[in-house]
Amino acid sequence: MIIEAPRVNNPRILASYYRHGYGQELKSTEAKINISPVSLSSRGLIPPLRDHGFSRGRINIKEGNMKKSSLKIVLINPPSNCVNDDRVEPPLGLLYLASNLRGNGYRNVSVCDMSGSRSGLEIRERIESVPSADIYGITCLCTNYQYAKDVIRHIRSTNKLAYVVIGGPNPSGTPEFTCDDSGADVVVVGEGEDIFKECIDSFVGGSRLTGIQNGVGRKDIDSYAFPARDLVDFTTYSRELMGNKVISLLSSRGCKHHCAHCNSVVMGGGNRIVRYRSADNTIEEISTMRGSYKYYRFDDDHFTGNPNLEELLMKIKNLDIIFRIFARIEDLNEKNSRLLREAGCVHVSIGLESLYPPNLRIIGKKSQVGYEENVQIAKSNGLVVRSSFMVGLPFDTDETIGQSFTRAARLGLDEFAIYPLIPYPGTTIAKFPERFGYTIVSEDFTDYVQMGKDGRTCFALKHKNFDPEDVKRWLKVATKILKSGGVKHMSESEVAK
Repeated sequence: MIIEAPRVNNPRILASYYRHGYGQELKSTEAKINISPVSLSSRGLIPPLRDHGFSRGRINIKEGNMKKSSLKIVLINPPSNCVNDDRVEPPLGLLYLASNLRGNGYRNVSVCDMSGSRSGLEIRERIESVPSADIYGITCLCTNYQYAKDVIRHIRSTNKLAYVVIGGPNPSGTPEFTCDDSGADVVVVGEGEDIFKECIDSFVGGSRLTGIQNGVGRKDIDSYAFPARDLVDFTTYSRELMGNKVISLLSSRGCKHHCAHCNSVVMGGGNRIVRYRSADNTIEEISTMRGSYKYYRFDDDHFTGNPNLEELLMKIKNLDIIFRIFARIEDLNEKNSRLLREAGCVHVSIGLESLYPPNLRIIGKKSQVGYEENVQIAKSNGLVVRSSFMVGLPFDTDETIGQSFTRAARLGLDEFAIYPLIPYPGTTIAKFPERFGYTIVSEDFTDYVQMGKDGRTCFALKHKNFDPEDVKRWLKVATKILKSGGVKHMSESEVAK
């Protein structure tokens, strides 16, 4: 096998063109060496492509083209052992990847969802039983990145010539680190359908894309094939709405807001150009499932931001479904609340985060100031309203915490969740903590969970005016105030689980 590289004579750089296998012959016009990248890797001699200006590399492997029909592709969702239940809903992103590949002639595609593991032993057994394949696509969050690395390590030990691509929120938020650290051939940033297919095309054609590859989402998202939901068993997932199994779907991609704390920014949030599916396309997808499922969850970051919201809701109404959404408080006026309920919406999640205006301004949510009374409007139209809050925001003090949450308890909310502010990779808070007065005191991403196993959460930030112990105390105080005001914690919800 011959690896062709640009004109270089540094064995370290040449070795970086091919990270696995044994006794590979690397060739350039000025150097020809026999080298084992595995041995170099063990000695720390393989530098990342990006160190030499290759953020979009390509390896030319002269071994003839492969046939699409003979290619086996496995898409992997690693486990997460930091929450009580990580098998809540199917990995929708992987199902979109699968349907796009199928539509382009790659028929041998499967999904290996490792969620639901209950112990370290079970996780290890699932990793060791990863199916053999030519190509692997792996998604991960920051909380299960270490398991994604374990998966890649296992693949390398059993299938050295496999082509491994990693993507999802954590790689998108930390692409350089992931490229250096994960052991994958490719790190995909952002929306993955088309760039993942391009990576596979390069493999089939005899030249492998490597390094960091930036996904560019389509402007017309109606053109995406519906997720390949036949590749998973929905009965094995736990999410429910009113006691019934729920189907998750998207009617849009992106969010026009750029909140400093929100990790949706790494997957396209914070972009002024939000893309919406047509109402007819969304209705068509639901119609393909309506015979078997009545309960749905729209995973859109900002469902009520749709400029064609009324048209969409009027058409959903004709399907006779029950659903829940994520909204912004300023959108829950009388008209929208009524249309939502008439269309079958029963539960709305909002992110009030704080009722102290300086906090809202600094994290990018000042547009919601003054709309708190919309909670009552939504409730009067029959919607169950849940709000998330954060403690440890830049202007929090004992006094503002007490005042804000006492006021929040009087808004009429049905359910709540409170989290410490967490510096998720790729967010503005994580990139520039000093701008907000913070120092990151913990970078163990496995702890970056809002509501983890047995109620565990993460206190990763120290502020110039307070420390993690203050945030822990505020979390207890705020929880007590809301519960005393008759608001249920989300874990006690009888509607949406």
